[in-house]
Order: sequence, then structure tokens, then C-alpha cells
Amino acid sequence: MSATHERSRTFKGPRPAATGVLLLAGLLAGTGPGVFPAEAVPGPDSAPVSVTKAGPYGPSTCKRGYVWRESHPEDHVCVTPQVRSQTWAQNRANNANTDDNGRCRYGLVAREAVPGDEICVSEDVRAETRKANEQAAMHWEATWDRVHPDGYVPFPFTDASHEYKIRSSYTAKREGKQVLYVDVWEGSTRDGTGTVIWDYWGGANQRFVFRRAGNGLAYQNVFEIVAAHSDKCLDVDGWRKDNGARIIQWPCHGGANQKWYLERRSDNRWQIRSLHSDKCLDAHQPSLGVPERGTYVQQWDCVGGKNQAWSVVN
Repeated sequence: MSATHERSRTFKGPRPAATGVLLLAGLLAGTGPGVFPAEAVPGPDSAPVSVTKAGPYGPSTCKRGYVWRESHPEDHVCVTPQVRSQTWAQNRANNANTDDNGRCRYGLVAREAVPGDEICVSEDVRAETRKANEQAAMHWEATWDRVHPDGYVPFPFTDASHEYKIRSSYTAKREGKQVLYVDVWEGSTRDGTGTVIWDYWGGANQRFVFRRAGNGLAYQNVFEIVAAHSDKCLDVDGWRKDNGARIIQWPCHGGANQKWYLERRSDNRWQIRSLHSDKCLDAHQPSLGVPERGTYVQQWDCVGGKNQAWSVVN
């Protein structure tokens, strides 16, 4: 039995397959998968991370000193090596903590580190586990706040059902111009409708849910971005990987061209990157300056332009 299987064997319901046996010794030392190598950690004033998928282990690569918790192979919440060791010990102890019917013994509750996690622990441990989930974005290399390094990062990681607006960060209300937001064109619900940036008028076609597996607290820095008016996903048209592919709405199917992750830029704004192509959500503007009202939204290489800077707001 592999170590990965041993850690996940007590979960109920369908689970994604593990991607391979992890290097456990390196993990416990804080040098294995999930950890950003010390020499590669950018400082607060460095340029945006541009390596593939935000770090050596993807969008959920941990800051130095943290490792993936791995209550389950898909659990990429970053914690200290000590907390991960405690998590694995809880998994191993689960048989002793359940009755003959598989229910938690008196005084114990399901841990709920990720959807389907029914490992039996004390209420205090469950509360600590939830707190680690709430703070997950503080410890991913891609998402920690460069201005307030110890600051809480709630949006859009903690409230799975909330509807957010995606603002073009450098647009402003001045000289006849407006603050602009990602907008599904004309509020259409048709498959394949494109997206633009437009001034906010209150429509549900300008609000989006950042949805993830289990629809709870984020345990990975990966989302589907779902239009509130149509319940359809922002989608890289035609599964393309080239610059200029339009961003449309399409029925959600779970494909990588509908998966997105957030990454801090050097100006502390977000760039929103496609898991499929690793390119950035881009409001078309060849000068890389502030985009104009009505500009269409596409994917493009992440180049740090103002037209690729976004804010996720209530």
C-alpha cells in the first residue's frame, strides 16, 4: 500500500485519483512537492511570477516554510511540517476513533479538511483545520498579499457561494470614463457569448461565482468562474492555447480550459491565469495601458500590462 493511499483510505465517496507516490522524507523536511524552493522565492518587490503555473508545484505552491497538509491527495492547504505530521497521525488513528458502523465515537466529529473528509477528531482539531483553510491564500506563493504579508486574503477564497465582480483595476471614474468590469455581452445566456469590459450597471452578467470542488473553503488555488445570470463558465474558446483566444461563456464541463487561478502581480493586483494555457485574462489593449469601455476579453501571455490587472470585489 502506498503512503498516498494510506493517507486517503478513510475518505467517503468518490475521490480523484492520486497522481503518484510523494517523496515523504522531502515533504517532512519542507523540501518536497508543494514547497517553493528557497532560492526561488520572490521578494515583495519582485516582478510577477511567470514560471509555468505559478511555481514548481502549480498554482498552490507553498511559501517557504510551509508544505501541503495532504489530509487527502488533493488537499493543498499550506501548513507547517508539524501540522502535516499531526494530520497524517489523525488519518492513521481513524480506525480506533470510529465505531463498528464507521461513525465517529462519542465526543468526536468529522474533520472536514476537504469535501468528503470524515476522519474523526475532536471539535478543537476541526476548528483548527477550518482556520487553516480560511488562511490558505495567505500561504500560497501565488496569492499572499505583497503589501501586508501577514494579511488575511478572503476574496474569493472563503465564501464559495458569493457573487463577485471582476474589476479592471486601473480603470477609474474620471474625465468621462468609468470603472469597468468583466461583462458577458448584452446579458445573453447563449453558449459561446463573448465577454467585454463595461461600466457596472448592476446586472447579473457582471457578477461571478468562483466555484471549486465541494463548494466549500478553498483548498486549492483553482476555480471555475461562473456567470451568475447564466450559470455558465468562463471558457477559453475552442481549447486554444494561443494568444488572442477569446473568453466566452459555455456550459461548465470541468475541463482545464474552464479552470482559472489567481496570482499576485508586483503591483499586488491579481492576474487571472488559465490552468489550460497558463496565459492571462487580458482586456485587449496593444499598448498594455488602461483598456477602454467595450474592449473584448481574451487570453494573452502574462506581460504585466495594466490591461491584465484585476480586482475581485464584492
